Amino acid sequence: QGCFMMSRKARTVLSLISWPVRCLPLVLLPTIVALLQPLAGGSGVSLVLVAAAVGAVLSVAVPKALPALVLVLVSAFVLLTTVHLPQLEATEAARHTGHRWQHPETPHSAVTQLPSPSSRNVAVPKGVGIVPAVASGSGSSGASSHPRTAEKLAALRWRATPFGSPNASESLETFSVVLPCAFEGNFAEKTVESIWRHTVGHRLKEIIVVDDGSSPPIRGTLPERLLIGAPHGPPLRVIRHEHTLGLISAKKTGGDAARGDVIVFFDCHVLPRDGWEEAFLRQMRRAGDHRTVVVPSITSLDVDTWREIPNSPIGRTCYILWNADFTWLANAGRDAPLMSGGLLAIGRKWWQETGGYDEHMVAWGGENIDQSLRIWLCGGRIEVAEDAYVAHMWRDFKNPKTMLRYPIPTKDVMRNKARAASAWFGLFKEKVFTFPEYEQFTKHKESLGDMSNFERLKSKLQCAPFSSYLTRFSYVYFDTGLIPEEVFQIREVSTGLCLERRPSDQQPHDVVLAACSGGPGGGETAELQLWHGGNRDKSRDGKPCCSGIMNWNFLQCMDAQNIGVRLKTFECEITGGSHNQFFALQPFGSPTAAQQLVWRPRDQGAAAEACVAPIEQKVAEAQLIPGQLCDVFVAAIVDGSSWDSFPPGAFLLRSLSKNICAGAMGAEGGDQLSGMGLAFQHCRPGDPMQTFRATRLANGFQIKVGNTNNCLDAASGSQVLIYPCYSEQVRNMNQVWQVSGGSRLQWSGSHCVTAQDLPTKAQPASPKGIYELRTCASKAGQRLQQAD
Repeated sequence: QGCFMMSRKARTVLSLISWPVRCLPLVLLPTIVALLQPLAGGSGVSLVLVAAAVGAVLSVAVPKALPALVLVLVSAFVLLTTVHLPQLEATEAARHTGHRWQHPETPHSAVTQLPSPSSRNVAVPKGVGIVPAVASGSGSSGASSHPRTAEKLAALRWRATPFGSPNASESLETFSVVLPCAFEGNFAEKTVESIWRHTVGHRLKEIIVVDDGSSPPIRGTLPERLLIGAPHGPPLRVIRHEHTLGLISAKKTGGDAARGDVIVFFDCHVLPRDGWEEAFLRQMRRAGDHRTVVVPSITSLDVDTWREIPNSPIGRTCYILWNADFTWLANAGRDAPLMSGGLLAIGRKWWQETGGYDEHMVAWGGENIDQSLRIWLCGGRIEVAEDAYVAHMWRDFKNPKTMLRYPIPTKDVMRNKARAASAWFGLFKEKVFTFPEYEQFTKHKESLGDMSNFERLKSKLQCAPFSSYLTRFSYVYFDTGLIPEEVFQIREVSTGLCLERRPSDQQPHDVVLAACSGGPGGGETAELQLWHGGNRDKSRDGKPCCSGIMNWNFLQCMDAQNIGVRLKTFECEITGGSHNQFFALQPFGSPTAAQQLVWRPRDQGAAAEACVAPIEQKVAEAQLIPGQLCDVFVAAIVDGSSWDSFPPGAFLLRSLSKNICAGAMGAEGGDQLSGMGLAFQHCRPGDPMQTFRATRLANGFQIKVGNTNNCLDAASGSQVLIYPCYSEQVRNMNQVWQVSGGSRLQWSGSHCVTAQDLPTKAQPASPKGIYELRTCASKAGQRLQQAD
């Protein structure tokens, strides 16, 4: 009986213990879901209630603790995955499409579809580059990218809040200014003094001069007043490399040693304006995110006076080219696609989270591409602090003071760029390595070095693919034609030759006719003959592409200053701000006929200002000679009005003895401002470049060429120029002409214009294959075909 009584008591105790165990799923499952569920909207409470219901069922159905615990974990995983997978998929889709950030000037409708980086246009030789398929219709109303399947799966994987998340409470109060200096002792002294003098004292934690192997050491060249420390001197620290390691290593040394909340990198030759530090802080705090990096407005420094050069050009931000080079971006707005590299501010915490610079890069070059992309792709942002002005010394070959004092091997620079492209461009790196400057890695198989540090960083910060960068900055890459819809050749119908850019040592470059390359059995198409639309079109809503024509693989666009000048190419103004680069191929005649390459096209079928045409042959030079016996006379076009009362509305300058007419034409020896010179050609009635108009000026007339703002200029009696017209207030006497003997043109009463025969050796000097801008007409040479 005693044994029986003990057994009943044990059962009672066990029963009391089993009830909490039985209720474990009811409590544990909703608790796990509530804790592990990422912060979300109104669906959070309902998910917890569902978990509680499932937990109640498990409590009743599974009495044993261990099986119940296993089922609780499985149920939590299923609930979290089921609910959050569609949400994450939608979030990822939004990040690549309509909910992504856009430039304020770029509506969703202006963003074209992101191409696959491996696609090629059929007209482009294999390996030349990336060309998406031609888009259907006149524009794109959608905005989406197409990342690889692996990228989609990685993006949809549920994960906890990533490392380096936004932190608005991160203290941003004090600055460590890092100055990498190599053999710049004198500049270092002036830069330290400039920063100290133009920075509010409580903001400046320290100035760190990193002496990158200078000889003599920079510390020994600095005056005592800079070394005594605060409060009587700047809070200066000097860190020395015994050997020159290069700019990148020097900046990394200084950044890693910094103690301030914000690390500011300046070059060793700058002068900031007052207020720069507060402008930096305002911009860094704007988004409430410690991952915001800022860049200043960069002006020019006169190293002789150590003053900012008044009205100097202002640079703020850059953009990446497909050869992993970069150039300045005008009117970029708040967000900077790419830092120029030398001048920036970054929070110390974000510097540490991103790892600063690639420790395997050597010397100089490519670090700004790497750092900019690791910021944008890994959760950060780069913004322009427009009110922060810093004057910077630029390298000038004419001023020995500005020259670099140590060598930078080109091989190292290219390896740095190749590392940045390989690390961040994804499949788009294939495009980078098609450029010949990377043959040391493609053809000669040189190693880029250890790339594992990038993989660790991307894993830690869960960085986005490069396609997201292109989509974010669609107004730089899609709307400007840097990622073109199609690439083509331009063939002249009568000769079968193609337009080709002829490179020279310095821009501008000529555009000439040359034998067409490529085609059936013709091998690869020469990239100098490949063209595509380029530059934004500000006349259309959203400013999409294209208002000009760009040379494939080069940032060179067709460019012309006036009608009558030679067709050239110049660096593209991708924002569409240069009227000199307004070109388009327009239908000519019936739908099956050729096209005309027009300059400054007009809307609603109106005639363009000019068309591209072969340059007309010059038959005589225009000379200004002493005397009054020249045979060049004024010949009225519209009426026979006499010069005794007023000039005719329009007139020719005709050589009566040779029956030829003077006209403006593009010439190598033409004026640099107008791009034209005066020469004699066969008379062409109605040609605006052979048409002149006169207005009264001083004691004579100012002679204007056609409808341009260029005038005949006597150059103090030495030659006849075509030069921009001076205003009436200036009254430059070089542009004051008289008429004697009824209709003979003279300058200063002592010189006249004559037609000088060409030298015998120059007789066949027809500039064959050279193009210029002329009045649009239905004639040979202006009929072109787009060859895809």
